[in-house]
Amino acid sequence: MNIKKLRCFRAVVIHGSLVAAADVMNLSQPATSRLISTLEDELKLKLFKREKRRLVLTPEGKEFYREAEKILANLDDLPRIVQEIKDGGTRTLRIVALARLANSLVSPALARFVAENPEQRFSVDVRGHRDIEQWVAGRHYDIAVALTRPCNHPSVIQRPFFDTDAMVMVPKGHPLELLESVTAEQMAEHDIIALAPGLRPRFQMEEIFHSAGVELSCKIETTSSVLACQMVVEGLGVTIIDRLAALAVDESRYSLLPLNPSYRLQFVLLFPPGFEETPATKSLVRCLSDQVSESLGEHAVMTGDAD
Repeated sequence: MNIKKLRCFRAVVIHGSLVAAADVMNLSQPATSRLISTLEDELKLKLFKREKRRLVLTPEGKEFYREAEKILANLDDLPRIVQEIKDGGTRTLRIVALARLANSLVSPALARFVAENPEQRFSVDVRGHRDIEQWVAGRHYDIAVALTRPCNHPSVIQRPFFDTDAMVMVPKGHPLELLESVTAEQMAEHDIIALAPGLRPRFQMEEIFHSAGVELSCKIETTSSVLACQMVVEGLGVTIIDRLAALAVDESRYSLLPLNPSYRLQFVLLFPPGFEETPATKSLVRCLSDQVSESLGEHAVMTGDAD
């Protein structure tokens, strides 16, 4: 399989037609069509189906695209890496985090990091639960901040980071605000905002309700924990969240109440296969840990080694 086929495949995915992809690739339409056909023959997969006048990915095509994009992204990054080697400078530190932690943890931690490492270059991406582990396994990032989950890539290095209690988030003035703690049964009497099925926070909410013998009925679903918090403060319902994610919205507009029984959320740091610690990564881990301690205090238990 050559890279040209993968780039052509990506162009068709992005632009939705062979004509547009051919223009981007500076190829004729027949040549573009042949590249896609030979790629499908080589893979023995049907990558596209036609809907009206557009080509859309088949389920198998979607899975292949996720993996192909990681390969191409790494290749696209090579010129910058080569230039850094030629310049003799420090390599760009590549960081990825869940959106729920980007503003409340990663951004202030990076402010600490820059104070210690003023010359260090870095990039920061935000990705969902489903993607982070795969991108780290593909060595596209040097460090990731994520929720713990069964690791599907045994080569990915997973280190404990911190634990904290899951909390029930309610808008100010909500009836549940009068309680000292909230059970799944009590939540079920109100509109619930949940993460979409298949996402790690949704699994956790389902586990909480299942353990209580209560059916989870969600009025609103979203793929974003930050958006779930924002919808809570707008009075659209209640949700289960961690204290750091809740900091992304106006603290004066919500209350956090303990779950009864309690449920611990475990966060981890992920590193790519063959990871070797550098002064920069060591400093970043320490800054992340310091930020958690400052933001959560006694509400967090540090489970990793920041030294």
